[in-house]
Amino acid sequence: MRKTSDIIWQDAQHQVLFEIIDLLKGADADIEVLRRLEYYTEHHFALEELYMSQLDFPGRDEHIKAHNRFRIEISQLLEEGQEPDALFREIIATFLTEWLTRHVFGIDKELEKFILESGSC
Repeated sequence: MRKTSDIIWQDAQHQVLFEIIDLLKGADADIEVLRRLEYYTEHHFALEELYMSQLDFPGRDEHIKAHNRFRIEISQLLEEGQEPDALFREIIATFLTEWLTRHVFGIDKELEKFILESGSC
């Protein structure tokens, strides 16, 4: 059996998501950083959802609901349309970091285990 770290694409994409969130904390972060996060998150979610569909992952519906909640959160932030000030950047970076940490080390680990056990990574 492969180790969890063998799903390199998933680990690499998670790392990029955390790096984008770190960019939000910067004094020069603007609305484009949120747009980049939205774009990259969608790319990541689409790949995970493709795996879930192809492998008939039993936790697919719950996992996709979590993705959709995140999509809504990011969409609402972008609807504001204003450049984030320092307080906003700190609050949103903290929220996103906590959400992603819970997601990555929670239901993503279940998906990872399922993919590894299927031998499809």
